[in-house]
Amino acid sequence: MVKGFVFFNECKIPFVIDNYRMELFSDEPILADYCKEYNFKDNYILRGQCFDSGSIARTATFLVENSMGSTCYLRCYIINMFDRDDEYDTIGVQSPFLDDVFRYQYNLIDMVRKGVNFSVEPKEIYKIPFSMQDRQYALSFLIGYENKLGILEDYDKKGEIKIPLHNKTIQECSDISVVLNRLAMFMTSHSEVPFKRITLYSQGLKAGWFYCPLVSEKAVSGNDGFFYEFDVMKYIPKILNNIAFDFGNKITKSVPLGHLGTLDSMFSPQRYIEQTMAFEYLFDKLEHKKAKDKNCPLKEELKYSFNLFPELLSNTNESVDVISENIKELRRSVAHGYAYYYDFKSDSKAKYYILLLDKLIKKMSLKWIGFSEDEISDFSIW
Repeated sequence: MVKGFVFFNECKIPFVIDNYRMELFSDEPILADYCKEYNFKDNYILRGQCFDSGSIARTATFLVENSMGSTCYLRCYIINMFDRDDEYDTIGVQSPFLDDVFRYQYNLIDMVRKGVNFSVEPKEIYKIPFSMQDRQYALSFLIGYENKLGILEDYDKKGEIKIPLHNKTIQECSDISVVLNRLAMFMTSHSEVPFKRITLYSQGLKAGWFYCPLVSEKAVSGNDGFFYEFDVMKYIPKILNNIAFDFGNKITKSVPLGHLGTLDSMFSPQRYIEQTMAFEYLFDKLEHKKAKDKNCPLKEELKYSFNLFPELLSNTNESVDVISENIKELRRSVAHGYAYYYDFKSDSKAKYYILLLDKLIKKMSLKWIGFSEDEISDFSIW
């Protein structure tokens, strides 16, 4: 729980934050004035100080998603390292999932064998340019420690992604964190890929910490084996640029990720519906004229798409017509209330269709991003 106060009309209003829910409290009239101005307001910034570690006040910035009365639901917040407004210029993200994607362990072993000393300064392993909001950014993946920081260095970290900022605002930090989270989701085909820590830097030195629901100190990944032979520079630049097209609740250019699930939701009816929505979104992107044709319903769209990637059905005796019909009928049964399903865990056919749709959506996504047939075939992360 974080405690502190926010500045409002040259006054201070105390708060407590629990699970990104900020509760303001005060017996003074200032709280009523605040509620009158911000009640039901969305997407605004508050500034204040917090006492998250003892009695030392540190400057803080809060991005409020929406508020009702004296309750503010936070999208994210920044706590500075000291009690002053240090201007940060770079965001640093530590993620065990992106460590796997960028092949942290394999790069570390290879470079140690070459005699590289990672205790002197971080070594840049990859540098990948990308565009977001018509601005050019550069993602650097680094391994190693900054010896100039001494005891302030984070010796618990593995790899770290650093991205220099443009307008240096909390909104920009939020947008970048969403893009990197979606990159991890796409690469791991999993919806829960939290970051371990997000640090803000000023001229190479730590200036503060960025907190949002995507951050969890308990973040652990075990996907490194899947990326043993993954060609980072061949695939990540195009994928990252596509994902960076959209970073809000609505996407119109980037690949869909809402269909991805967790181990618990893998075979749920809800995820099946999300899969068909993701499929139809991609089909419209790849075959817009066919998608608008009333004579091309879901079944025909599925048949057309499976025929683009015939290898997906190479291990089944069922025809593409039968499989497409069954997928369509199951969607109709779930979506239109002809039957109610608690889950598909005991239905082997439904489980097969869910796994099949996952593979089809991934291939269609890679095609929409702009990869060739050979590159899609060589993409070994499934």
